[in-house]
Amino acid sequence: MWGEISDKSKFALDDSGRYPEATTFLMTGENLKYLLAILNSKLGEFAFNQIGTKTGMGTNRWKKYTLESFFVKVPSKEEKNLIEMLVDKILIDANEQNIASLDNAIYRIYHLSEEEIMFIEAQ
Repeated sequence: MWGEISDKSKFALDDSGRYPEATTFLMTGENLKYLLAILNSKLGEFAFNQIGTKTGMGTNRWKKYTLESFFVKVPSKEEKNLIEMLVDKILIDANEQNIASLDNAIYRIYHLSEEEIMFIEAQ
């Protein structure tokens, strides 16, 4: 689940069965925790800033059609399990260390160099 207009990536996992209000979108399917991790990561936010559209005030518009063109690397089973475990930890305690561990795992999945990571982290 995510809102259309936001200054940051704010994707949420909701298994309550409720329906969202206007300008809020739902995503269904498999591997939702993995997608949640990618989309909320520093890499995901950086990538979306390159391909997404903005409002007149410069805020991102997290449109469905843009997310459909978003490149999500297919993980190995081990990578997927690690990411899902880290998401579970963050859902319990979203401290900086847990979030950094998740970002670092995602950087490894995408095979980013130290220079690329430093560039993204500086944004």
